[in-house]
Amino acid sequence: MVSGSKNLDYWRRYGKYVLMAMPYADEVLVEGRGSTVRDADGKELLDLAAGMFCCVLGHNHPAFIRRVAGQMEQLLHTGTQFLSPAVLEAGEKLAEATPGALEKSIFLSTGTEANEFAFRLAKAYTGRTGIMGLSRGYYGTSVATKSCSSLASHQLKDSLPAVPETVRLPITPQCVSCFSGTVENACGFPCLESADSWIGDWSNIAAVIVEPVLSAGGMLFPPPGYLPALRKLAHDNGALFIVDEAQTGFGRTGKWFAIEHHDAEPDILTLSKSIGNGFPAAAVITTPEIADTVVAKGLWNLSSHQSDPVAAAAVGAVIDIVREENLLERARENGGYFMDRLRDVSTRRPLLTHVRGQGLMIGFDLAVSGPDRAAAVNTFMFGCRRRGVHLTYGYGGINFRIIPPLVITREEIDFAIRVIDQTLEAVAAGTADLKDVMPANPYTRGLMEKHPWQRLMNGLWNASPSEWVEKGRELVRARFRG
Repeated sequence: MVSGSKNLDYWRRYGKYVLMAMPYADEVLVEGRGSTVRDADGKELLDLAAGMFCCVLGHNHPAFIRRVAGQMEQLLHTGTQFLSPAVLEAGEKLAEATPGALEKSIFLSTGTEANEFAFRLAKAYTGRTGIMGLSRGYYGTSVATKSCSSLASHQLKDSLPAVPETVRLPITPQCVSCFSGTVENACGFPCLESADSWIGDWSNIAAVIVEPVLSAGGMLFPPPGYLPALRKLAHDNGALFIVDEAQTGFGRTGKWFAIEHHDAEPDILTLSKSIGNGFPAAAVITTPEIADTVVAKGLWNLSSHQSDPVAAAAVGAVIDIVREENLLERARENGGYFMDRLRDVSTRRPLLTHVRGQGLMIGFDLAVSGPDRAAAVNTFMFGCRRRGVHLTYGYGGINFRIIPPLVITREEIDFAIRVIDQTLEAVAAGTADLKDVMPANPYTRGLMEKHPWQRLMNGLWNASPSEWVEKGRELVRARFRG
């Protein structure tokens, strides 16, 4: 960022008012269209993260904006004691789109709120209080959702309270290779057979919650048979099966919901991010049997932004537009094309490895290790951004995520491939320097210098196979010592 930049002018004028909860980019975004955003200097970025993985229809989709704006002109807010046509109609559309016997829904505002409510449903239905998540899972930012997320805010993890009777089922070092698509044959899932030794006592577990793709955890795709086996294990022990489709819902993986790639019908399905296409919206949908049972027990829920008409209008618009524009097929076709192009790059650039995905939910790894790993990863990420492509990595550090709007074009994919290829070449040749591509505004640069990227990226679990194996050995040793 150079002198005279409007982006830099914004930072100079307003930066002191920003609570730096993130190492924010230099680019101050002023407009978005389709798969592209534009900053205050007029520079365009191809957004391979769809915002925060939310804009499934693309930024400012015209038909979506018309639907939401039309609802805002009619009715913005009702309170919790009233419903609107938008809410009632969105409930019907959601029931038609979701798998299995799911039918009864409630509309909320965030993914954390949706998972919290799903926990309440499961606890009220079963009379139990425990929740089990997957290691490398991410379920939200509240105390309850962080307690079953291995990828909670690890910088503060030692000082955070935890909800009792919350457990995490480990994905063992051997299973990471399987989840990454590098093992061809299912192993029979001994990790699930030994679940009792990790959980201790199933008698108070109300539900198991899973993401059908562990995005933040490293773009891990459960192998065939794993989720059905986990669902059966939960049901055999009297627990419900909750599926969190925050990032995977509404066509990301080429099906309406990623759980449809597995024979594992949810008891409760939680939705956020893509359900609102960038508008803050979330939902929980469950079966009539579960809903009617908990209501008969007296379950109520009061939230300031429960059943908001505009959020419901956004949900209905997303469902309609995904159908009208045939975005499921586009995700399958363009996702396959994107992965084929990435695999072609990997044959020339050994730094890029383990390309994997479903539809337009794609992951790949950077084959870097050692003390320079953080610098190489960030040089690659910021180097792509400087060349016009925005993408992000998961909490493991080396696992990159490509989760673009479903409206991305082949021309945009080709542009992204060129940028990735050029940036990999520069990183491998040593001609790219992190200090030349990292954010230049003094607030972000100061934050990055105060908290080294290596520490921020390591997270709760390291991602290289050797580190995973050693971590697994440590866990086993600790388990037997206990």
